[in-house]
Amino acid sequence: MESLSGPQLIQKASQLIAENKLDEAVKIFSFLVEKLPDAHLPLLKRYEEAKIDAPGNTTLHSVGYARLAKCYKEFGQVEEAEKLLRKRQELEKKVITRKDLKTMITDSSDDSDDGNIVFDKTSINENNTEKLRLQGNELYKKQSFNESLEKYLKAFEINPNDLLVNSNCAQVYLKLGKLDDALDHAETCIRLDPKWAKGYYRKGCILLEKNKFHDSISAFQLAKHYGAQETDLDKKIDYANKQIRQQNKNISNNNNTFRNPLTRFNLSLFTIGAFVVVLISIIAWFFVDISTFNSFKNFFSWLLTSYFGDIW
Repeated sequence: MESLSGPQLIQKASQLIAENKLDEAVKIFSFLVEKLPDAHLPLLKRYEEAKIDAPGNTTLHSVGYARLAKCYKEFGQVEEAEKLLRKRQELEKKVITRKDLKTMITDSSDDSDDGNIVFDKTSINENNTEKLRLQGNELYKKQSFNESLEKYLKAFEINPNDLLVNSNCAQVYLKLGKLDDALDHAETCIRLDPKWAKGYYRKGCILLEKNKFHDSISAFQLAKHYGAQETDLDKKIDYANKQIRQQNKNISNNNNTFRNPLTRFNLSLFTIGAFVVVLISIIAWFFVDISTFNSFKNFFSWLLTSYFGDIW
């Protein structure tokens, strides 16, 4: 098996599949994807001689994963087959056409080939992302916040998991007053790198603008814990603490304002009640026939004695 080339291995294993010798075919394809380096099919030597029928596959490993998936499907191992097909799809995502690379490839001999080549899109995406981000930074310095946001969002579309792009988006959204969007990007920074101090600093600044002072202090403290270098960090923490104290003071004043009228109201009710009792007692004592309402007088006499004791 080691003496055969990639195309020859594919040809041999495909013949075994046709003969329903799936176990042997699996061994060959497994060796192909695990041991041999990947290469693009049109660039393989003796590709035409191998007569590989591989529609939709552009690399040696793509063919291997596709054929392996077919074997495992025949075995009834559908989950394993799907896993292999996902590997093939991920591999194909890294294949781009020469037209996509015409600004990066200048070799005239390569230009004569109209096929695809194996090229990692990640490096291109990173370059484009960083280029757009730096353009956004220049616009931000000029306080062209909307224009800088456009650049950052284009970079975000290319790579939504770029830490610096999310940080820049959070900052410019904060400047534009779009606090919920800003917080989303700050949270993404923390998710991408839980030990990155700048993510917590961004979150703290946004929460401070949202008047969530306790939460902002928590975020700032985490930023300090992870080594934040922002010179205004302590000032922001002090400001948040000051606002919390002010809020507590306002709440205390509001509670006192609410309680004082109730206290006065309760006192007024007691005074009025006492006055009514005294008035009725006086009327009963001086103006009611004693022989007729003796028991009534005794009751009110007892009532007044109970309220006022020796004073009465």
